[in-house]
Amino acid sequence: MCKHESFAAKVGVARMEDTGQFMAEITVHCAQCDLPFQFMGLEPGIDTQGARVSVDGLEARIAISPRGAKPSPLQRMAFNVSKFDV
Repeated sequence: MCKHESFAAKVGVARMEDTGQFMAEITVHCAQCDLPFQFMGLEPGIDTQGARVSVDGLEARIAISPRGAKPSPLQRMAFNVSKFDV
């Protein structure tokens, strides 16, 4: 029985041609037994302004943007700006 003490992660970046936005696609697996890990607490699908997960839970899909292109989470909190206002 593997104790899952060592991990490997893969991050891909997708550029969505139709919107000009970017998405980080992340997977994690045990480096010892190769068992994939599921992401918890995310709804399935794609959210171009937030985070979602693949239907099987094995790939996190997180919206990203170049620094300064959109308000950071801290800036949104400070100025009370919704993620939908940008």
